[in-house]
Amino acid sequence: GVPVKFAGEASVGLNCLQSGGAAEELPQLLAGVNAALRDADAYFTGGAPPVFRRQGSMLAFDSPSAGEGLSAGDGRNSVARAQIFESGHRRRAVVLLPYWNATREACRPFGALLARGGVTCVQLSLPYHDERRTIGVGFARELACENLGLTIRSNRQAVLDARACLTWLEQEGYQRIGIIGVSIGASIASIVAALDERVRAAALLLMADDFADVVWTGSATRHVRQSLERRFTRDEVRSAWSIISPASHAARLSARLDRLLIVSAERDTVFLPELTRNYVERLRSLGLHPTWIRYGCGHYTLGLPFYAARCFLRTLAHLRACL
Repeated sequence: GVPVKFAGEASVGLNCLQSGGAAEELPQLLAGVNAALRDADAYFTGGAPPVFRRQGSMLAFDSPSAGEGLSAGDGRNSVARAQIFESGHRRRAVVLLPYWNATREACRPFGALLARGGVTCVQLSLPYHDERRTIGVGFARELACENLGLTIRSNRQAVLDARACLTWLEQEGYQRIGIIGVSIGASIASIVAALDERVRAAALLLMADDFADVVWTGSATRHVRQSLERRFTRDEVRSAWSIISPASHAARLSARLDRLLIVSAERDTVFLPELTRNYVERLRSLGLHPTWIRYGCGHYTLGLPFYAARCFLRTLAHLRACL
């Protein structure tokens, strides 16, 4: 069944982002976020490319952010893993970033169908998912939690891991590379697509403008909001998480891509429809006019066969047209 989600006491978590200084100094965290926004390229770029280890259809590598503020208990999370679905040729490929708390098995059909459709897929396990999950915690709480700094660090790690997957595809000879993100994976994918020139196509399935607004209004994150609002205002959380919000990188995305696919659910209670609309309108004001597909379902019911099949076919058609 679905695990009961819990939240601890809200915290700034500056110690998750940098050593030294008081862990609970919000002004210092916000200053660091503003500095990161001024040079997002540097902030979301790792060091030397990792050494990739492939065994069968599984790819493993040391996460580029391993050792950067990670505690000893994060050993499992420091190794990134991805499943490879090969199409049989080296023309088109995508990196697939799943939704929050997705299991590898749940997303496997999507990757397998993409490969059958002629697009090699590298399905990344997001930080704290699958084998990377923290022992004793029933879900990937670190990716969206009451600790501001930990949430930032985890999402940054996801961006770096996704970019490492792009590097692997490049090393394998793929030149026409895209990215697909679902829910929180779409948020992460939008940052990757904005910053990495190797991404030539993007499909954002279940998407919203602002990370904090999703957490504040969504049904899946009520436990996080209840903890956060005891200590922070919505504007403070929005400022803290601006570095991992799609809105902050929309201008770069609009300048890079000519076409973009966005799929949303009109009955979504996790990513409210107005948050998707805000993002689409932001992109339009910046000169990018995405193909916006809306289905009459909810956040989770997009996975029902009727909607999932339509969503997959639109995504595949978009990738074929752009790659």
